[in-house]
Amino acid sequence: MGAQLETEKLHKQVSTLAAFGGQALRAQDVGELLQEATRLVSEAIEVDLVKVLEPIANGQELLVRAGVNWNPGVVGQATIPGDGGSAAGHALRTNAPVISDVPTERRFSTPRLLTEHGVQSTVNVVIRGEKGPFGVLEVDSRQRRSFGQDDIDFLQNYANLLASAVDRLDRQQELEQGMKRQQFLFNELQHRVNNMLTTIRAVARRTRAHSANLDQFAKALDERLSALARIHNLFSHPGKMAATMREILMQELSAQGAVEGNNFVQCGPDVALPAREAELLSMAFHELSTNAVKHGALSAKDGRIRITWVINRAENGEHLLVRWRESGVSIEQPPVRRGFGSELLEKSILDLPSGCFDRTFHPDGIECALQFRIETNAHAKA
Repeated sequence: MGAQLETEKLHKQVSTLAAFGGQALRAQDVGELLQEATRLVSEAIEVDLVKVLEPIANGQELLVRAGVNWNPGVVGQATIPGDGGSAAGHALRTNAPVISDVPTERRFSTPRLLTEHGVQSTVNVVIRGEKGPFGVLEVDSRQRRSFGQDDIDFLQNYANLLASAVDRLDRQQELEQGMKRQQFLFNELQHRVNNMLTTIRAVARRTRAHSANLDQFAKALDERLSALARIHNLFSHPGKMAATMREILMQELSAQGAVEGNNFVQCGPDVALPAREAELLSMAFHELSTNAVKHGALSAKDGRIRITWVINRAENGEHLLVRWRESGVSIEQPPVRRGFGSELLEKSILDLPSGCFDRTFHPDGIECALQFRIETNAHAKA
């Protein structure tokens, strides 16, 4: 009779493993998978209380992640000690199965959760994942029970199968997240390329309209396309989502041969701008620095440029105010005709959120003030 019972028990456990194996391959949700696992174990081993414990708080506590037949409010909320102060914690610490007879246990304390449910005997096996232990599968009996090696073997095999299923779901989630990120990056790249092509067409068309001949057109267009290339290069690095004011200024002024501390200085708080705002501001700085080379401070031996910026608060958000002040040159009177450079400069600023632009001609050099709204706390992201 005993042999028949053992055979039936073994058959039931093998059937449970097979049934769970099929579900593990189809499962799409970890929580549902763990809950079904505890239900099947409870039926197979004929113990009503079963739970899966997951380490939290750096392993100091174990959360009841899933379970069957526990009082309301236990699953998903209750915790027990995980630092060796419980059978489950001891199993995790030793990475080995732990059988405990609660009334006589002296190796560790019994969690209050078990005494409240009248648990007399427990067996714990570690759910060993690829990245380390996922948690513990624990069976708790309200009657004193002598768990044998067959029980441990069944539960460990079950825990190993459960670990494989959890690892599969983790990999699947990582793959899905990776695909979403790739799609996001592709959409972002497509958006940037479309914006860049639109900008190039507009710059080429207007440059041609203001050029006296083909050579002048070619030179001006090449310089402006180089400026666009420089700002887009700033965003070519993986994870680069913003460019700082200093990066934008340095690349444009350096391209014109300016040397910081020699013929230009810059001063202002850290500000990080997203691609669109950075591109427009870069084009504005390109026109200002190019004009400084042709007619302004960078064309004179004693010429200097001072660029300062501050963040002002307004009702509609934070605004970045930038002042570009040239000195060391002589301006007898403001120019009568506005070229495309001036037109592009002003348009770049006016295309920015709440953008405004003002220019003043001083006897010793030009002064430009530009202002636009920035993302709140953009200066904290630089």
